[in-house]
Amino acid sequence: METNEIVECIRPLLARFSEDEEVVRRLVATDGTFDALCHQFRRVTDLLKAYEAEADQEAEIEWLKRRRAGLEEELLTRIEGYQPR
Repeated sequence: METNEIVECIRPLLARFSEDEEVVRRLVATDGTFDALCHQFRRVTDLLKAYEAEADQEAEIEWLKRRRAGLEEELLTRIEGYQPR
């Protein structure tokens, strides 16, 4: 994955956890599960923005908000538990 693709993928995550940017970048590069979570987080964030722009999408918006919160929690757990090798 090129540097620009990585930055685009993790941009929403860096906006949320900016104080941990170095750890996020390292985990994306070295941990496939973390990278997959980042992709899910970005997709959920993008979907949430799209649904919020439309009317009558309350159920989808609530589900996406809960999903994003769950992903944030899992990502933060991995960021805080990161131990350099």
